[in-house]
Amino acid sequence: MAPHRPCKKPRAVKDTAAAATDALISLPRDVLDDILTRLKLRDAVRTSALSRAWRHRWESIPSLDINIPWEQPPLWAVDSILLRCSGRVRGFQVDLDELSLRRLHDWLLVLSRRGLENLVLRPHEYDFFPLHSTVFCCRRLVSLDLFTCEIPPLPPGFEGFPDLKVLSLRNVKLHEKGEYQLEEIIETSPLLEKLILSETCIAGDDFIEWEIRAPNLRHLTICSHVDYGWNFVEMPYLRSAVIDFWEYVGDRDFAEFLAGLVQVTKLTIYTYAPVHADVPQC
Repeated sequence: MAPHRPCKKPRAVKDTAAAATDALISLPRDVLDDILTRLKLRDAVRTSALSRAWRHRWESIPSLDINIPWEQPPLWAVDSILLRCSGRVRGFQVDLDELSLRRLHDWLLVLSRRGLENLVLRPHEYDFFPLHSTVFCCRRLVSLDLFTCEIPPLPPGFEGFPDLKVLSLRNVKLHEKGEYQLEEIIETSPLLEKLILSETCIAGDDFIEWEIRAPNLRHLTICSHVDYGWNFVEMPYLRSAVIDFWEYVGDRDFAEFLAGLVQVTKLTIYTYAPVHADVPQC
């Protein structure tokens, strides 16, 4: 009896799969772009294995989002993506380790030329990292989230963020007289709708009063154990505010401080003031 031979996969099946792949690549360019844009970046890159026609197709994606979690790809992969894909980068989110910190300046330089809209930077470890001033060149930012970093002084000729709608600074440090820097960043972001300042520390012992002037602001959150001299002006559209202080606003008039928030419809105030402290009468 002749030995049993394993069945071979019919060539017709392979030909059908190849034909389907070729049919997909023949779709209109804008349709293919839309399909690839909806994929996660890793899946979009994997389409290069479909066929020879797909090998470089992902490189022409008109826009992409880059998300680098702690289980991140090798740094060369990020460099390769930025080099090979010339389209706009909508979002860039990265949990920074020691190696990626060394590349951050170069990445920001490239991203500033790619119309970056959403930027999230945070270290994997709880160590402050020095942020490079290149971040201020990303003028098309719509959302900026910074965690546990040292913010550099503004570069000469800083023109602001004309499209910025969300600014979140959590556990960051600013140099001495950084109040004026924050004031300028906020004032030169005319579309700002949401502002979060959580444990935003400013160097120096001088008490400096400064203004949060944001005519388009809707939501405000301030969390701090130090009164850094905030004053609220020109916020006609502000609807909600969360004020979380360790104690009441230093030696200032608390009622006057709250007067800048009279337009809000939801106001939440937290304080760690001792129960025997004098509660301000508004």
